Amino acid sequence: MKKIQGILLSLALVFGAIAVFETGARYGATNMRAIAIASELQLPLGIYLSGHTTMDDKTRAQWVAVIDNGIAAGAIHRQLWYLNKESKAQLEKVLRFALSMRGDGAAKRFEAIANSEPLPEGVNLGKLDEIRRAIDTAQAELIDNAPSLNEAEVEQANDAKIDS
Repeated sequence: MKKIQGILLSLALVFGAIAVFETGARYGATNMRAIAIASELQLPLGIYLSGHTTMDDKTRAQWVAVIDNGIAAGAIHRQLWYLNKESKAQLEKVLRFALSMRGDGAAKRFEAIANSEPLPEGVNLGKLDEIRRAIDTAQAELIDNAPSLNEAEVEQANDAKIDS
C-alpha cells in the first residue's frame, strides 16, 4: 500500500503541474489572440479608410468583407470571460472604431449569408446566429450604450486607482 501511495502522490503532482501549465498557456494564448485580432483588423481599416473613395466596387467589397470578418472574430472573442483588461481594452478600441465605421453592415452581411438560398457549402446556421448576436452585443455595448467621454475618463481614473 505504501508503494502505491507514493506513486499516486507523484502522479497527482505531475497531473496538477500539467493542469496549471495548460491553464496558464490557454489564458496567455487567448489574450495574445485578442491582441492579434485587434492588430489584424487595423490594417484593412486603414487601407479602406485611406482609399475607399478611389476603389472600384469589387475591391471595396473585398476590403469590406475582410473588415466584417475581423469584426466577427473580435466580437466573438471579446465574450470570453478570462480576457485580461489590457487585451480586452485593445480589442474593444479597434472594434469600436470598426463598428462605428461599418454601422450595421457587418451584422447584415452575416444575416444575408444565413438567408441566402441555397446556403453556401459548409455554412453552419447556428454559428452564423452566434456571430450575429455577438456583433449586435458589441454594437450595443461599444457604440449605442457607450459611456460619454466624461464617464469613461472617470472610469479609467478609478481603474488606475484600483490597479495602483
